[in-house]
Amino acid sequence: MNQPQTFVKEPESLLVARFQDCDPFGHLNNARYIDYFLNARQDQIAQHYNLRTYERGMTASWVIRNTQIAYVRPVVAMEEILVRTRLIHFDDTSLVVEGLMLEKDEKFLKALIWLEFVYISLTNGRPVRHPDELMTLLNSAAFHGEYEPNGFHRRVELIRRRTRKRSEAEMNTESQ
Repeated sequence: MNQPQTFVKEPESLLVARFQDCDPFGHLNNARYIDYFLNARQDQIAQHYNLRTYERGMTASWVIRNTQIAYVRPVVAMEEILVRTRLIHFDDTSLVVEGLMLEKDEKFLKALIWLEFVYISLTNGRPVRHPDELMTLLNSAAFHGEYEPNGFHRRVELIRRRTRKRSEAEMNTESQ
């Protein structure tokens, strides 16, 4: 695993909500939000950290232990959305990734997710410690300071207020 010199702590991806991923109302299906977050994160860590979760010869990998998601505003078919992810917590055997799904112009939060992963041995299926090299990478890539294990709903409201204030400020600037 070759580590880049600097790490993007909040990688972003611009995605399009595909028609086939939407329900009869034209809204992104609730299960597909998780797929969009996971696919974006997998692409982002490969691009920014040169970390590929399905390399041959791996002896351990992450599996999801817990998922918390808040659907704030609907994503509609063919809408461009911005998916931003960040590592908000890690320890010897687990990590928590936060994902924000935003309107393309970042004015409104669409969804927020916390994905808790545990590092599992591929030979026996039991949790194992992250290797030292991986701990160094996680420490360098982590977005420190905004994680409370039981604070998911407070976090959703905080992000909603931030995006709403930004949107209101832009509207006030435009009307002047």
